[in-house]
Amino acid sequence: EQVQRSVSAGIPDFRTPGSGLYSQLSSYGLPYPEAIFDLSFFRRNPAPFYRLAKEIFPLSGDKNKYKPTPAHYFIRLLHDKGILRRCFTQNIDSLETLAGLPCEKLVAAHGNFDSATCIDTQRNVPVDEMERAIFDFDGNKGWERLREKYGGLVKPDIVFFGENLPLHFFQKAEEDFPACDLLIVMGTSLVVQP
Repeated sequence: EQVQRSVSAGIPDFRTPGSGLYSQLSSYGLPYPEAIFDLSFFRRNPAPFYRLAKEIFPLSGDKNKYKPTPAHYFIRLLHDKGILRRCFTQNIDSLETLAGLPCEKLVAAHGNFDSATCIDTQRNVPVDEMERAIFDFDGNKGWERLREKYGGLVKPDIVFFGENLPLHFFQKAEEDFPACDLLIVMGTSLVVQP
């Protein structure tokens, strides 16, 4: 049986025709659906990403419309029992940390919403400021305020097309994979790598 961690939480996958995220972006005025996560497009026009981020940003507590699934809590249970070395995920939704998994036990291969950075100055941006910019989004005001304050465009630390995977992913993969006794793979279509 295939376990769909985030899809089971109500988060659409990216590629399923008709129901996937990319097929729901026609009103965004994008040249192609993947442009929403394309770094060069974001540099020219960050507004569509901020609009989408308002729909998928993981809020804490009861405010979040997406909740961790039993699969997310299973991963946390493995940690609680002291048998989880690390959780590697391609998901950007941060549901693992909302389920209580400590950040040091998580490797988000494609990044997530747990941190944010100015892409021009590399300055770290507090997540609560990123969240305010996303939810105060009215036209372009949210991202423009961040750009003025930090000296360039700011985005969550999600890996966009045109960016490399985080160094942390490669470091932990090299360290963890040879040392694990059991590797569990779940919730992936195996369409995107890594």
